[in-house]
Amino acid sequence: MANYILHRILQTLIVVLGVTVIIFFVLRVMPGDPVRLMFGEGDDMDIGQSRIIYEQQLGLDQPLYMQYFKFLGEILRGDFGNSIVRGGEPVIDMIARALPLTIELSLYALFIALVIAIPVAILSALKQNTIWDRGGTAFALIGVSLPSFWQGIMLIMFLAVWVPIFPVSGVMDSHLRIDRITGMPFTDAMLTGNWEAAWSVLRHMTLPALTLGTGICGQFVRVLRSSLLEVKHQDFIDAFRARGLKEPTIVGHMLHNALPTTAVIVGLRIGALLSGTIVIETVFAYPGMGFLLIQGINARDFPVVQGVVVLLTVLVIASNLIADIVHGMLDPRVKLSGGRGSGS
Repeated sequence: MANYILHRILQTLIVVLGVTVIIFFVLRVMPGDPVRLMFGEGDDMDIGQSRIIYEQQLGLDQPLYMQYFKFLGEILRGDFGNSIVRGGEPVIDMIARALPLTIELSLYALFIALVIAIPVAILSALKQNTIWDRGGTAFALIGVSLPSFWQGIMLIMFLAVWVPIFPVSGVMDSHLRIDRITGMPFTDAMLTGNWEAAWSVLRHMTLPALTLGTGICGQFVRVLRSSLLEVKHQDFIDAFRARGLKEPTIVGHMLHNALPTTAVIVGLRIGALLSGTIVIETVFAYPGMGFLLIQGINARDFPVVQGVVVLLTVLVIASNLIADIVHGMLDPRVKLSGGRGSGS
């Protein structure tokens, strides 16, 4: 296990290094100059001189390879640099505000996905080849196929415009305040007993979380149903029924044996949730990592984009590693060793 973890950490470092190279040079070759966007396109001599001075202060006048090594050194020190557009604000502070929001939204979406997927998958497996099974399969197919941005727009139309149940943007009502503890607003509201703020945060998160959750729910249904069907026809399940065990108890044993494969998929989807919030947070104007990334791209704010992409890459890889380790702990048939992944 230790060798496997060390091997995966080494792989992570290589992947992150590759991501830093790609994101750094792609941003530099994209059209648009952040300094020119700030100072405008005027030909005034004072503006031109100020622009040159500002580029020198930011180090943008240096060769690309020197800028890259400076950027790499800052990452190794845990420093993502300062925003070009937002008055030199440290990127790490901006991420510290946005990341807890994205994590909490992703966890809420994962909860919604599991609450929907587990009963649907169990019903489909127990009622195999019936209308219930076909309905569950159709639901999974629709969930996988629908574009998330379109689904988000439809939810806004139905549940915020036509039937105004949920708000469409922001984190909570503007008149409310929450004492910061973890940075996750719902969690902080619960910890401080601010029930009004907790309810407001939950309502604001529901539509984006529902969009994210139903998007991955279909995959959970398909994987869990297949695992349950595989377990359902094994001899020990027939033995349980012959001993007169009640159906809920048997289903519990089936879930326990189907859990390892599903746990891996859940772990993999956590990473995808963190990165998949980019579109959804933009649709709902939710100020998490995705929203911060889009703002950085639009403003050509290189340090912000680089910091967000690198951090999201690390989080996705870490979630995959945790999923593999949990798989090895849940399924004794899986042996984790250096150079071999889950299921090997």
